[in-house]
Amino acid sequence: MYDLEFTSEDAYQKRLAYFKVIYFIGVAVSFVYLIKYNFEYHVNEYNSIIIPLWLMFMILPPLVLKLTKNYLVSAITLGVAAVSLLTYLLYTAGGGEAPGVFWLAAIPLVMGILVGLTGAVVGYFMVAAIIGFFWYLKLNGLGPNVIADHGDYGKEKLFNLVTFLVFSCFTTHQYIRGEERYMKRLMEKNMDIENLLRVLIHDIANTLSAMTYNLVKAKEDSENPISSQEFEKIEKAVEDINNLLAQVRHLKSIKDGKAALPLKPISLTIILHEVYENVLPLAQQKGLKLSLDIARDRMLINGEKTILSNVILVNLLHNAIKFSHPGDRIDLRAYSADSHVIIEIQDYGIGIPRHLLEQIFNLNAPTSRTGTQGEKGTGYGMPLVKEYLQMMDGTIDIVSYENASPQHPRGTRVVLKLPLARAAH
Repeated sequence: MYDLEFTSEDAYQKRLAYFKVIYFIGVAVSFVYLIKYNFEYHVNEYNSIIIPLWLMFMILPPLVLKLTKNYLVSAITLGVAAVSLLTYLLYTAGGGEAPGVFWLAAIPLVMGILVGLTGAVVGYFMVAAIIGFFWYLKLNGLGPNVIADHGDYGKEKLFNLVTFLVFSCFTTHQYIRGEERYMKRLMEKNMDIENLLRVLIHDIANTLSAMTYNLVKAKEDSENPISSQEFEKIEKAVEDINNLLAQVRHLKSIKDGKAALPLKPISLTIILHEVYENVLPLAQQKGLKLSLDIARDRMLINGEKTILSNVILVNLLHNAIKFSHPGDRIDLRAYSADSHVIIEIQDYGIGIPRHLLEQIFNLNAPTSRTGTQGEKGTGYGMPLVKEYLQMMDGTIDIVSYENASPQHPRGTRVVLKLPLARAAH
């Protein structure tokens, strides 16, 4: 038999959770009635059917699920077993006159939760068939009535009503909570997909702009052929784009829980030198001085090279360039401090307004603004930087001033903190 089509693993786990809730509650409630029949009403002539039905209800659904790995077959098994046991209990308790006949209302509810709309519709037909059967018994004066012979009808009706309300309220509550959790996870996944798209839009655009600059420079210098060094820069930019695309695909797998972020010891010193060489032409094009001051040791950290260089460091340096005036300078430095490495990027540009700085890591807040020479921004860069830093157990702090004072210069200071790899201790 075909299984239900689940849109994701979360959707399957959600439905499986409902399956377990209904199974355990159903087994417990039916066991209570089994005890009542034998120890309160003192009737055991129905045990030959009630006990096998209860055992079938208790054993068959989880067994089918384990053996077939087919949710639909297991849910149908659970539904049929529950309806069979309920129908027989009501039949022995007086059919349509049973004090717990309103338990029939649980059938479409349970079938709907287990299977969906189709299950609810099937449940309606089941209820109609059972009511028709009980009506036939009443018209012909057939069927037993354990409650009339051995019990107190008013007491049993109250007991059934309370039990039914507890069952219905708890099941409905669990269903609503499950749907809310599922919707929350779905929204988080949608946000993750949007973030990955923003990586493509934002960071590939940065890499393309660097490559475009090299191509324009080579075209303007038409008297001299393109040097091997310029070719290498263009090839490096293309390689970075390919790496970013591969990384986005891998990040999607990480978000879906199908893979882990491949953190491994990498040399921050080497990465900073590469980033500096890649960003330097863009800084020089705008008339900025970019300085690099790093420690002599390798500064090994556990990270992912493409994310750290293209998504984080290049992003931050592009921002520093974007919001600096020609003639300004940008300082890039890194050093070890205890068990961490500190990376500082200080520009002396226009600074960040306080209201934007407060929302700078908020994806939903409008933080985009143009640079000192009309450079366009998206507002997506900083939230992405923080998200990927957190994946590497890192942090980011930003201090910015729009006006200089004796205590601080004008501009923005970004401080990144990443743990050193154990191999570096």
